[in-house]
Amino acid sequence: MRFTALLFTPLIGIAIATAGGFVVYGILKATMGIRLSQEEEYNGADLSIHKIKANPDN
Repeated sequence: MRFTALLFTPLIGIAIATAGGFVVYGILKATMGIRLSQEEEYNGADLSIHKIKANPDN
C-alpha cells in the first residue's frame, strides 16, 4: 500500500502537469498563435517583436 502510494503520487502529479501544459499550449495556439510569420522569422524575433536590432553596432 505505501509503496504504491509513493510510486503513483508523483506520476499522477506529472500527468496533471503535462495535461495542464497541453491545455495552456492549445489555448495560446488557438487564440494568439505560437509562431511568427515567415517575414517576421526572416527579419528576426528581436526586430519583429521588440523593435530592436540584435546587434547594437548595426
